[in-house]
Amino acid sequence: MGEIILIILLLYLLIQVVSGYRKGFLHAALTLAAWILTFAIAYYAADYFKAPVAQYIMRQPQNFLTDQIAYVIAFILVTIVVRIIFSFVIRFINKINNLPGIGFINKIAGGVLGFAKGSLVIMFVCFFISLMPVIGLSSQYSQVVRPGGIMEMLVESNPFTQMLENSTGVNL
Repeated sequence: MGEIILIILLLYLLIQVVSGYRKGFLHAALTLAAWILTFAIAYYAADYFKAPVAQYIMRQPQNFLTDQIAYVIAFILVTIVVRIIFSFVIRFINKINNLPGIGFINKIAGGVLGFAKGSLVIMFVCFFISLMPVIGLSSQYSQVVRPGGIMEMLVESNPFTQMLENSTGVNL
């Protein structure tokens, strides 16, 4: 079982490297930054737009549930609008990729960024695997992580697991 998960994780990493190479560093970095900024803006702006959305959509008196529904709708609407704006900005800035001399370096750096993004996702997956015994999935954990295997090394040397162990004092 652990070998299958390891193969899937390695394929994911390879896909991220190839995707980063094809997109280039500039496009990959801008897209990542755009998503982070989109969610940050939507998180703060949804509070501001919650009341108008509630008045427009909800015809019943406001309570906790209608307030939460209005927040979710406002968050989704703000996310869509901000993402559309960022997509236009990214398309405009990506014209720089066509300048001579930038293309190859941009692609190599994009591959490196893809590797970093893929590695980060794999670290999170390994972190969640390390939590399996804590939540009562010890037998499944022993099927996935065999002693002396690569998965054991990935799980035990994971920086997220080590940060949790250091902050809580609990060994996973």
